[in-house]
Amino acid sequence: MKTIPTTRPARRIPAARLARLRAANAAQRQAREDAWQANQDAAEQLTNPVPEFAAAPRLTMLPGGLHWSAQQPVPAVGTTVTVNRDGQQERAEVKGYTHAAGFLGLVTETTHHAKTASRRKRSSPRAGVVFGSQLALAA
Repeated sequence: MKTIPTTRPARRIPAARLARLRAANAAQRQAREDAWQANQDAAEQLTNPVPEFAAAPRLTMLPGGLHWSAQQPVPAVGTTVTVNRDGQQERAEVKGYTHAAGFLGLVTETTHHAKTASRRKRSSPRAGVVFGSQLALAA
């Protein structure tokens, strides 16, 4: 008599393992997207370099070999930093990155004005640029 081939019923993946698999897959997908974006930014930098003091939303859009003049690491876009301007400390939010004379700078928007600072809008695009040496040391 002929035997009928039987297949084993499908097993369910436990919920915890399925969550780990999905998280690992999402992380790999994000890493691939970041690598692709960095490659695109590098190709764009070769053909159309970012001028000095022009804002860039990602570090990969700037030329390589820039010097960061602070001890702490470069803050991410959206973080709040303390800036020393004219001897006064003020809080500012990082909006992007820029470069000038081989140094990496931050494009910032002041969130808390110092008492002596004017509250009017800045007229120069360079007014919101801060370099690492102007950041206050973290306590």
